Amino acid sequence: MDLSRTKRLRKIIGFNVLILFFVSSCSQLDNQSLGENLSIWEGDKKEDRAIVYCEGNCRGGIYVIPSYDRHYDSSGRYAEYLIDAKSNADWVIAKTFMIKHDRRNYWIINKEFNINNLDCEKANCDSIIQSKIIGPLDYQTLKEKNKALNINLTLEH
Repeated sequence: MDLSRTKRLRKIIGFNVLILFFVSSCSQLDNQSLGENLSIWEGDKKEDRAIVYCEGNCRGGIYVIPSYDRHYDSSGRYAEYLIDAKSNADWVIAKTFMIKHDRRNYWIINKEFNINNLDCEKANCDSIIQSKIIGPLDYQTLKEKNKALNINLTLEH
């Protein structure tokens, strides 16, 4: 076998191994759907966790809870991340943790929004979604809002 053919074969094998690794690592993403294109985004660390809005095969999207501005501080470090979320047909409730303040926040998302046919580069999709969010709340206020809105979802304190 000549040297150029050996190099080509090594490149092909290396490329196939790289593709196999990428495909298997992408399939390992254990993102949980919350309905209406909302998903729990799982990253490499617990601090990566967030609820995102994404259509189709979710590999990124619009930060919902925490919002992008809350997820990272002004230095680009993690500031707040998702601990847990529950959903039903109409609502999502979520619990986040603020690192610097060592505090839990609670959130309610009304899933009654539709941005499927909008061009999010022209329309402000983030604002539309954020207008359907109640929070941050303390645990007692979350329980009161859940009861008032008849949400019937619970999170541990």
